[in-house]
Amino acid sequence: MAPSMKLIHASAVSAGICLMVLVASAQQKPDFSGRWVIVTPAESAGLEQVVKHDATTLTTAHASEGAGHATIYKLDGSESRNVIVSHGSDLVTLSRVSWSGNKLIITSATTYPDGRKLDQKQEWSLDSDGRLMIELTESMQGGPPTTTTLVHKKRST
Repeated sequence: MAPSMKLIHASAVSAGICLMVLVASAQQKPDFSGRWVIVTPAESAGLEQVVKHDATTLTTAHASEGAGHATIYKLDGSESRNVIVSHGSDLVTLSRVSWSGNKLIITSATTYPDGRKLDQKQEWSLDSDGRLMIELTESMQGGPPTTTTLVHKKRST
């Protein structure tokens, strides 16, 4: 094989390896689907949410008065708009989702009927024991942020 052909062949092999690494890393994103129960912090222990995660959306749902609440997040980086009716009033939340390695990052802004705004950032990940970890940072209308780590255990169906 001529030296120029060897160089082309080596470049093609290198490009192929890089592509396989990129595909493998893209496939390593966790699937958060399941029925999850909070185990800590203690004041939230026992609360349950159902998560459906596919290639295009992440849907979270939990029981509440009436039909329950569900939130759907688009995973393509575009804005998701969710409206929850609470005590007869609409709570409007605008969110965007991104990935940082194997962490799913959800940033949201909720507007309340009285004009208050809540900013949230959720960092979703799975720990080595398969628990869902959500680091939640919240700030009400420019107030100081508070961060809580919610630890969830998967409930068998």
